[in-house]
Amino acid sequence: MNTLARFSRTALAAAALGAAGLAQAADYSKTMWSYATGQARTKPVMDTRMGTDLIMQLWAQPAGVPTEALMFMYMPKLSPEHWAIMLVNPRGKAAEFVGARQLIFLKAAKKDGEVMNMYRLGDGMFKNLYLMEGNVRDRSGKMARLVMLLTPQLVEQNLDPRDLLD
Repeated sequence: MNTLARFSRTALAAAALGAAGLAQAADYSKTMWSYATGQARTKPVMDTRMGTDLIMQLWAQPAGVPTEALMFMYMPKLSPEHWAIMLVNPRGKAAEFVGARQLIFLKAAKKDGEVMNMYRLGDGMFKNLYLMEGNVRDRSGKMARLVMLLTPQLVEQNLDPRDLLD
């Protein structure tokens, strides 16, 4: 086989492998978890602690996660399982942020152009946790997209997608 033919086959195989890699969805779950667990190198721009009732940390444009903001909320007084991660205006599909391919739709809420959907994660690092995703208005009336990862313990507190539309 001549050199040109060998080069063409090698280039074609490399291009095919590259395209297959691009076809796979992104997975930001480990990076998001590193922020939530304090393993990220970046310090939060906001770190609010209300005793043991509520801990909130916020990162603006966190490295490795395509979003305007990442917020971690933790309620240790209730239990170690009462936590959530919220993304504000993330760029990408909701499932990419939690590393899931299977979102099981549970319910939706709509009000005045706002919408919030709730899913249970069927696979991935956060399997059996919950995801809420949708568009809501901020205090100024501007629409913002939210993606929230929630533990079952928070959902058991009667959290409903409508709660975010009020």
